[in-house]
Amino acid sequence: MINRESFVGSPEIQQLVTILTEKDDFDINKRASSREAVVCPVTIQFQYELTKQRAFSKDISAGGICLIGEREVEVEQIASLSIYRLDDIATKVRARCMWSKKFGGDYHLSGWKFLRKVLQDDV
Repeated sequence: MINRESFVGSPEIQQLVTILTEKDDFDINKRASSREAVVCPVTIQFQYELTKQRAFSKDISAGGICLIGEREVEVEQIASLSIYRLDDIATKVRARCMWSKKFGGDYHLSGWKFLRKVLQDDV
């Protein structure tokens, strides 16, 4: 957990830390499992689209993941998410966007519910 009071850095970094660590305005009681703050690269392959989008995770749980990306995501959209670990190996899962909102100037937050692990034939 980041202690915002003891953090020394530029005002921009302090503001970013505050934004990323503040409580979301979504009802935490609706969560099926606890979440952990994890930042890692994610590639989004939207269903029925050839293009891919790059994003970063904000947090993750057994049931889903919160992503920060440059493109607005439609609620209920389904995609294959490639979540990259430190060893640069991707875990691929099928997920559905449950919510989406603007985040800062040019970014968007989106909450994804995991549907199932993606098999190699699905990629």
